[in-house]
Amino acid sequence: MGASLTAGLSVNHMACSQGDYPGEQREQCLGTHLLVELWSAPFPKLADARQIQEILGKAGACDNGMGTDSPAEVRVHQFDPYGVSGTASSPLAHILIHTWPENRYAAVDIFSHGRDDAYLVLERMKEALCPEYVHVLEMKRGQLLDMEDT
Repeated sequence: MGASLTAGLSVNHMACSQGDYPGEQREQCLGTHLLVELWSAPFPKLADARQIQEILGKAGACDNGMGTDSPAEVRVHQFDPYGVSGTASSPLAHILIHTWPENRYAAVDIFSHGRDDAYLVLERMKEALCPEYVHVLEMKRGQLLDMEDT
């Protein structure tokens, strides 16, 4: 597990297990899970359920095979006086967000079958929410192990 900090972004990786043969690097995982912390994002973006709904829909959008993107299925909840929780589901990824606008902070989970798709969603979320600092913990989920490995 290594960490790097570049332009307000730090990433910790937890790698998948190696293949069955020496030197084999195939992934034996069912998906990539990004645990994301976003700091110093604008209060208005984090406080409004309608904006979070739109951001989630675009972040989870996937190619519908007709040259356009289909938005993700989104559900959001507005807290009083402010704060939003929301989920988005699509073939591209599953996304979960909780915001604390008063702290200019959001916690985001992104789960996707493919690592590249997970990071595509992350880039879309960062572009839409405009945080100054981002920390990412990457986990490989559903590592496929032989019973004798357990």
